[in-house]
Amino acid sequence: MIQSQKVLLIRLDKIGDLICTLPVDQILDDQYFETTWVVQKGLGQILDLGERKRNYIELDKNNPKKAQKQFANFLKKNNFQIAVSFQCPWWINWELFKAGIKKRIGTLSQWHSFLFLNAGLRQKRSKAIKHEFDYNLDLIAQITGPISSDISKKIFFKFKKPNSSEILQRYNLPLQYTVVHPGMMGSALNWAQEQYIQYMNQQLQLKKTIVITGTQSDEPYLNRIRNYFTEEKNVIWLQSKLNFKELIEVIYYSEKVIAPSTGVAHIAASLDKPVYGIYSPIQVHHPQRWAPRGNNVSVFMPLNFCPAQFKCLGSSCQFFNCMDKVVIPD
Repeated sequence: MIQSQKVLLIRLDKIGDLICTLPVDQILDDQYFETTWVVQKGLGQILDLGERKRNYIELDKNNPKKAQKQFANFLKKNNFQIAVSFQCPWWINWELFKAGIKKRIGTLSQWHSFLFLNAGLRQKRSKAIKHEFDYNLDLIAQITGPISSDISKKIFFKFKKPNSSEILQRYNLPLQYTVVHPGMMGSALNWAQEQYIQYMNQQLQLKKTIVITGTQSDEPYLNRIRNYFTEEKNVIWLQSKLNFKELIEVIYYSEKVIAPSTGVAHIAASLDKPVYGIYSPIQVHHPQRWAPRGNNVSVFMPLNFCPAQFKCLGSSCQFFNCMDKVVIPD
């Protein structure tokens, strides 16, 4: 009988980053590897709603003292032979080291990675030479050996299809509508609200219904849009009205999704919906690394070369403001 190895896979950041990482476990044959994920508190629902069954624990990295103790106790109760740190705070790698996990894999970048990992890999992810998923595959290759480049085109994270369309009746949604999600965490460049307004006006002239999604934190990206379309009956506002499962349902029943570099774009791609992603040309934001992975993804970004690596150069750049020139077709 084959004794499988227990593997711990760790990614403690945002929705899109996690979705770009989760498919790597499909490389690890279930006959030989037993995998468990460590994810940020609240994001376990992504795994619950995925097509593939996954074991996981949640940690709240915003409460590091409590989370570190929880993680240390978890390691004591489980005999993991391998751990892969895709993204984590320093104390995760320290606890892996302290627990004596034989193979500790991760990107060699911050100080703790050099101290506590023994199978680290140098990666220059900020150069965005390839997709985030492919960078993650390079770490998994430290377990499996070389991985075919074709794998990246075949393996995706998939959400399960909703088993109910009740959400349509609850919010009086038509059978055909477009989801527009203007908000984001601010980690990359975005369209100005005026551009979203212009695009929505074009869609309304084509007799389209638009559903706006977002949370309270997206308010800075929505206030002008809301004021502009206050009296428009074909713009339906679902900001802060949906839980995660309901958001997936609303996206699943839509015709297409318009979003910047944010988790909603990755969710839509994982539901095989047509996604129109609005992306920044700055090197660390580039869609070559951060575009949603799916079969119906279209990326729109400025055509000019961007001289910035980490942050927009503003008015000192000859192409500023290049995001104003991004156009999405009807």
